Amino acid sequence: MRLHEYWTVGAWLLLLWTVPALLLLLSVRRVARRWPEAAYALLQAGFYALPLGLLAYGMRLAWLPEVSLWRPEAPAMFTWVGMQAVQVSAEVGGRQGMGVGWVVGIVWGMGIAVRLAILGGRWVRLRRYLRQCRLAPPALQAEVAEMALRLGIRRTIRLLVGRAIPFSMGGRRPIIVVPEMALSDPQMRRPILWHELVHLQRRDFRAQLFEEGVLTLLWFHPLLWGYRRRLELLREVLCDRAVLAQRITSPASYARLLLTVLLQAQRAPALKLSLSLSRHSTLKQRMEAMMHPAQSLTPRYVRLMLIGMLIGLTGIIACTEMPDTPVQPEQKELAAPGKQPSESDEVYTVVEEMPELIGGFSRLTECLRYPEEAKAAGVEGRVIIRFIVDENGNVANPEVIRSVEASLDEKALHCVRQLKFKPGQQRGRPVPVRMVLPVVFRLSDTDSESAQN
Repeated sequence: MRLHEYWTVGAWLLLLWTVPALLLLLSVRRVARRWPEAAYALLQAGFYALPLGLLAYGMRLAWLPEVSLWRPEAPAMFTWVGMQAVQVSAEVGGRQGMGVGWVVGIVWGMGIAVRLAILGGRWVRLRRYLRQCRLAPPALQAEVAEMALRLGIRRTIRLLVGRAIPFSMGGRRPIIVVPEMALSDPQMRRPILWHELVHLQRRDFRAQLFEEGVLTLLWFHPLLWGYRRRLELLREVLCDRAVLAQRITSPASYARLLLTVLLQAQRAPALKLSLSLSRHSTLKQRMEAMMHPAQSLTPRYVRLMLIGMLIGLTGIIACTEMPDTPVQPEQKELAAPGKQPSESDEVYTVVEEMPELIGGFSRLTECLRYPEEAKAAGVEGRVIIRFIVDENGNVANPEVIRSVEASLDEKALHCVRQLKFKPGQQRGRPVPVRMVLPVVFRLSDTDSESAQN
């Protein structure tokens, strides 16, 4: 498989995820007002389904290449883009010595490098800020330990006092940073501490790290960024609800506290760019969420919803098969630019202007008639024919490279021989081009039932 075809498969899988993921993101907005836990679980499933689905698809191809649950039809736009990629690959490869697959790979790698540089800069700034913080007084450490036990947190929490913004981070060795102004005011300190402890209880920092990793690899997909922003908002909303449920403070006082924290954050723009803090203010949405009563769901129900949606979306990606595309070039290397074809390589596989089927694929479908013996036996499948389109546009040397059944193979060969092409062009002259064409034989539901009977 050539490099640009790996990108074509990846683009198809991304498209396959994008459609249900977009519908899920749009529908979750209404769910979030009444059941924020359910909305968060659904969004997590949609976000995690893409990397897990790509991984599962690769594993299926490696271990079970013949197993697939469905083969969708390729959209016309996707087919057109795929053919353009083949032609661009030929042009770029002929002029610059590399194909479009290499160009896409270089751009993708540059995007990853930029993302890693940004994340590295944020991490350095965050560590520098933590070194400037001081340890909290022992009395405050004991207060945090007592609140952590109430939430079931058994890990030892390191409590620091910083200048401006409260936040939490870490997995096995968690850290909470509280602003200096909260030390002497219990009405401000306790809601802040409870909010950050709930983040640690939910292990939100690990979720953020995973999301940053996915966004680093798939930085070009805008829907993933929309998912991440929505997940950040829901994490804060759920922690706000946990604070208000404890009746530590009133909604009005808590809203004023959030506004105070936001004003402090604006005075520390460098810290806002750290790894653990959001770059977008969600204060308005969080206040609106506090004004709308929401219903709580049991953790078991939320987990079942997460697992069910994750399995469903991951299965769609992992168990699909790349749809049939129009005539494809055989997977062989293109001759070097300027090299005169010899007896062994005079047939091209990719040229500047690929051959075009005269009359479209309707000419092929008009010729195809399902053999009666194959229909009676209920046989169906995909026959792949390899052939050469010569300088006059005629089909030469057709052969079956993937067989299904003798009658289907012979019918596919017969119909391919009848096709007429506009010859392929290389440097302004017609040249022979080797092509591969999949011919799909598929029974209707009525024919399948008759064959089974």
